Amino acid sequence: MFWNIFKKKTPKPTASNAKPTPSPAPPKKPAATKNINIPVSFLKRLMPLAQLLTEQEIQQLQISAASFAPGAIVFNRGTEIDSLIYIIKGNIFMEADNGSGLEVSADTFKALYPLSAGKLHYFTAIAGSEVTVIHLAKTILQQNQGALAPLNNDLKTSDHLQDNPFFKCFYQHFMQGELKTPSFPDIALKLRKAIQEDCGIADVVKIVNRDPVISAKLIQVVNSPIYRPLSPIGNCFDAINRLGLTTTRNLVTSFSMNNLVKSNNPLIKKLIQHTWLQSIKISSISYTLAQLTRKVDADEALLAGLVHNIGVLPILTFAESLPQGSYQMADINQCISEVHGQIGSVILEKWGFPDNLKQIPLLSVDWFSSTTEHISLSDIVLLAKYHNILASPGSTKLPLLISLPAFQKLGNQALTAEMSLQILDDAKQQIAETMSFFST
Repeated sequence: MFWNIFKKKTPKPTASNAKPTPSPAPPKKPAATKNINIPVSFLKRLMPLAQLLTEQEIQQLQISAASFAPGAIVFNRGTEIDSLIYIIKGNIFMEADNGSGLEVSADTFKALYPLSAGKLHYFTAIAGSEVTVIHLAKTILQQNQGALAPLNNDLKTSDHLQDNPFFKCFYQHFMQGELKTPSFPDIALKLRKAIQEDCGIADVVKIVNRDPVISAKLIQVVNSPIYRPLSPIGNCFDAINRLGLTTTRNLVTSFSMNNLVKSNNPLIKKLIQHTWLQSIKISSISYTLAQLTRKVDADEALLAGLVHNIGVLPILTFAESLPQGSYQMADINQCISEVHGQIGSVILEKWGFPDNLKQIPLLSVDWFSSTTEHISLSDIVLLAKYHNILASPGSTKLPLLISLPAFQKLGNQALTAEMSLQILDDAKQQIAETMSFFST
């Protein structure tokens, strides 16, 4: 597992740097678990409840609470997760098997996320003070699985979004089939058909050479440290022969997406450029993580990262079609936040993408999505998205990395936020190399 290469950088706790941990004596027992009433206004802040449940469903939740004295074990690593646990009072130290760990306090943003998700607890949770936690049914996370079905001209939205004037207009156009969506790049379409018809490399080269920019980028890629050819490659034929048809198809599709949508509106143009830049960053990190894990095809991960937020583009394009002053940016942002994943899936289905790729926009909006037992393409994109936010200023509004099902599939290796940043730092050159492929 690739986390092993960073293990030496995580020192064992010493007397000077270790968090106080309880003695091996039998842990103190918590007070008896009891059912309690929690204000709906508080529950609506918990993730991912607000995204998955209506207010009425939240009101009907069965919630139990338990209190712990300082030093008591809230749960042990390696034990099965049978409920979603949120800390609502005090602070908890999450300890890994090597002694490292982190602290979660009830008054921080991370407390709005469950302490664990997935199958097993990855850390041992130790009460650092008087602690109260609440337990919610783990089946809540399954509420989102319905969104994975093909969309039949409908969008799953919150009650709050229904009052959004921009969304009302957008939804009307969507239901009437009048929403403008990006067209699949012509060169990528022709290349896909040629490969499906078992055309030879010579025919593929003819298609690629029609776009000198993409042809040059393929040669740039094949000569990069990523592929390390024995001698420099200077023509498209040798580049495609070295890359293979599948990789060539994925790379050409990725490169040709650069100018899918243009805008004359300065504000919309800026938002489109920002969306594309984030896509490139997450695509680059996805590529790097896929290479390190060796569990997912790196070139497919590159493409998955690029399309993960493609559903943002039709929303911005629609905003441009409206008179200036007829909408608020806050309304657009709310619309993007709730439905861009569903719109993205519609676009990729229209383009004929395979299932594992067309579900990426849907799965990448939910930190706790998990559709496979082993690490998948969507897990890589989620981890890349997490690392991209983590490396950005003001990255406090994130769940615990250890609570993500995608992270837990990596294996039984401790990983902290600091180690994640170390991964990005060590892979900086490779990420920069990948990002350079998409420069205009």
